[in-house]
Amino acid sequence: MSNILKHLSLARGVVSARILLASFLLLTAMPRFTANDSSYFTKQLMAVGLPDLPWLSAAIGVVQLLTVLALFKPQNGWAQLMIYFYAGLAVVPLLMLFTHPVWIESLGGFPAIGAGQGLIKYLGISALAIFIASYYDGKQALNTVAEKLMLAGIVLVMAWIGGMKFTQYEADGIEGLMRTSPLFSWIYDFFSVLHGSYFIGVIELIAVVGIALVSWSNKAYGLGLAVAALTFAATQTFLITLPAYETSSTVPMLTGSGQFIVKDLALLACSILLFAKMLEKSKRAL
Repeated sequence: MSNILKHLSLARGVVSARILLASFLLLTAMPRFTANDSSYFTKQLMAVGLPDLPWLSAAIGVVQLLTVLALFKPQNGWAQLMIYFYAGLAVVPLLMLFTHPVWIESLGGFPAIGAGQGLIKYLGISALAIFIASYYDGKQALNTVAEKLMLAGIVLVMAWIGGMKFTQYEADGIEGLMRTSPLFSWIYDFFSVLHGSYFIGVIELIAVVGIALVSWSNKAYGLGLAVAALTFAATQTFLITLPAYETSSTVPMLTGSGQFIVKDLALLACSILLFAKMLEKSKRAL
């Protein structure tokens, strides 16, 4: 992965990021038009005392599909506005960290995060959308802010979910994913369920440490981003091996677990863009 990233230009990185973000949006837009997702959004609204909006799920699906179209023509003003709009919409799930019971009470509540693991990924998703839109919009200051937010989004996910790997709750939760994947099942040949989770957690925290050294070591920073990118890419195998989709309808649809997994496509895009930016800055320094 690091060898592939070494040959990245920022322009190519942005194209790759557009494809990855569009893939995430398209895959998660299709379930928005199903009864299951409509019921999910109804429950979320009820949790905060808001009225039922039966059209909300489908409306979000339409926004996502329009954003996919915008990502194909990001040079156009309307497309940039659409991507900015989606970036704003993607911030809303982060607010659910404060309004919904996403903490694990048996582990003492905050910061033991349960259902909120999917929510914290939206910081990186929103930042990615802002980065792409501002790149084509020519807003350099906003692009720089988006770069920092992408970095924060990756660290937030890798540190928080990586830290959770040191709990029995998380170890049990990922066992089903790990055992079905040929990329990860071998871990249990050497480790117990809990210690296998520790192993994954250590790798994720190594990435965090490397990224945290951004101001001191490009090599460590690049390694951290490469490990993060590899992690986010590897999780996509769970879509097939779990499987994380259901075929009861005409078109295969992602399950809730599948939607959680494909969010990593956006975080993979963030890793790629940050690596490309690092290479660009290094070339300028020569």
